[in-house]
Amino acid sequence: MAGSTVATPVILGPLLCMAPDDPNKANLISTIMFVSGAATLLQSTFGTRLPIIQGGSFSFIVVAIAILSQPEFKCPTNLDKITDEKEREEIWQIRIREIQGAIIVASLLEVFIGLFGIVGKILKYITPMAVAPAITMIGLSLFKKSAEYSSRNWYIAILTILLIVVFSQYCMNVKLPIPFTKDLTTGKLIRYPVFQVFPVLLGMGVAWLICYIMTVTNVFEPGNRSRTDVNLKIISNTLWFRFPYPCKSIIEFLQNLN
Repeated sequence: MAGSTVATPVILGPLLCMAPDDPNKANLISTIMFVSGAATLLQSTFGTRLPIIQGGSFSFIVVAIAILSQPEFKCPTNLDKITDEKEREEIWQIRIREIQGAIIVASLLEVFIGLFGIVGKILKYITPMAVAPAITMIGLSLFKKSAEYSSRNWYIAILTILLIVVFSQYCMNVKLPIPFTKDLTTGKLIRYPVFQVFPVLLGMGVAWLICYIMTVTNVFEPGNRSRTDVNLKIISNTLWFRFPYPCKSIIEFLQNLN
């Protein structure tokens, strides 16, 4: 969940004509994390109460990429020369409004299908043999983007993949003790399957730590995209506290019309 939730704004950022160090990219990540948490609370309290965490879906990324690849949404050729922040913000907000509208319509269609029990009628035709190819096609459609980001440093990319595989497949039964906890029956520290629950986060975290060490020791030369200080402007220019409200860009667009 965490991987797809964070990856969604990162993948769509360049297509939205955002600069690599644009603080709004951090705002998109924080917004999707906030909404994912709110959706999880609503689902676990008032919904079906399944023991799952709601998050971003790669299914919408493919459609979003297709929409943003249209000629009318191509980034301006003079994007780097635009210095006015309001003008740059309006460029990516025009595109995100288009994506928001498409997601709202698609979500309403899902609500309609679920509300009238259509899912139960079509389940007889949707078997694992139909679902598996669909999921595979979604993954393959994102291969170009993943290769594009991995090509910045194949060593780090392959290392991250290997770490995730090791944590999820070979360390899944390893349980680490949690400090300051105690099992009431045995009196020993409670052990938790950290590698089984957080393989992606641990793999990304270890890879980032290695990149940080390489940055501090200047193994990665200045300008290398694998350095952890490349986009520090995002951190310094981003608000510490920010409350995202629904349809922000759409509301601002309607306000500007008045």
